Amino acid sequence: MPREKTRWELNDVIMMAILGVVFAAVYMAVFQGGLAISAALMPFGLSNFGFEIIYGVWFMAATLSAYIIRKPGIALITEMLASAIELLMGNSGGLTVVLTGFIQGLGAELVFALFRYKKWNMLSMSLAGIASAAFIFCYELYYLNYITLAPGLLISQLAVRFISAIVFSGVICKLAGDGLAKTGVVGSYAIGAAANPGKVYDEEE
Repeated sequence: MPREKTRWELNDVIMMAILGVVFAAVYMAVFQGGLAISAALMPFGLSNFGFEIIYGVWFMAATLSAYIIRKPGIALITEMLASAIELLMGNSGGLTVVLTGFIQGLGAELVFALFRYKKWNMLSMSLAGIASAAFIFCYELYYLNYITLAPGLLISQLAVRFISAIVFSGVICKLAGDGLAKTGVVGSYAIGAAANPGKVYDEEE
């Protein structure tokens, strides 16, 4: 990828900041939703899956920002930014919130890097979400002591988390990005250029 296509511009930073704020608010709201779902599933002995069902939401800042801007480092930094803003909004998790943002963003970033920031489709975004899910799950094995759970339960939780990652950070973010591209709101970004064949921008170079 040519250097001029990897260097961050002011509009990239602005978009990252906007998405960071938006998803910080979303993450705060979804946390409350996870508590409600866990409580609803408790009578059935499935409270462990309350957050797993919606866990993919926490990777959306990384995949959507990367899909729109399509430059190295965007997924990692935007996810960390969203986590930091979430902390400032009142998340009681302390600095571990930013650490989890780093871990989740790193998972997505590595997948896009493996594709050399050239492939932007449902597969690459879904794999980025799955990588985020796997990375943070490994962290939680010890931080949340998941390692003490029965293997069957662990595998089931991970499977549900992977599905959630595909749905939210893969499918929904892909559709959301494509929808924004059609409106012209992100016309100055790589996703806008890709949606407009008449605009000179070859992401495959």
